[in-house]
Amino acid sequence: AGGENDGESPIQPREVIPYEAISPRLKQAILAAEDATFEQHFGLSIPRIIVSLVKDIFEGRKPAGASTLTQQLARKLFLTDEKTWERKIKEAILAIQIEKRYTKNEIFTLYCNQMYFGHGVYGVQAASRLYFGKAAKDLTLEEAALIAGILQGNVRQSPYVNMDAALRRRNYALTRMAEVGFIPEAEAQAAR
Repeated sequence: AGGENDGESPIQPREVIPYEAISPRLKQAILAAEDATFEQHFGLSIPRIIVSLVKDIFEGRKPAGASTLTQQLARKLFLTDEKTWERKIKEAILAIQIEKRYTKNEIFTLYCNQMYFGHGVYGVQAASRLYFGKAAKDLTLEEAALIAGILQGNVRQSPYVNMDAALRRRNYALTRMAEVGFIPEAEAQAAR
């Protein structure tokens, strides 16, 4: 019989997985690229907010950047992506509330299961299956860095859309992993 299945499920738009099903390399890559101080902050990064605020004022731009992983999750779950001060304030308040109610592992897991990775898929498991045909727990260092790199611009950073952009963001994630001490510089350089 034709039609037998090798046990692999087709790619679902979202596959929710527990914390233990996320490879440590993927966790490191996401944290390095998106929020290296995640384990230390209370939902907000005051230094990042100050730097972003100064840039916003002096460059005359709408509020942008500085969002911690928890703030990104709050925005994804409860708010819109509009770049206004009102939304940023709501996002900050929600982030603090999320940090009070959930552990860091729970927040990270929610984040990994909620974020959009382009091409109609949400969460690291569906993204891992889409881009590499494997589970999130089985990603190599280079694959984990590419998945982490997609977060910033999803479809724009997809290797299916712009391989150069995907590789630039992957390399950024690898560089950040070395800078924050998750991997040795030699390993980052070899992976790039």
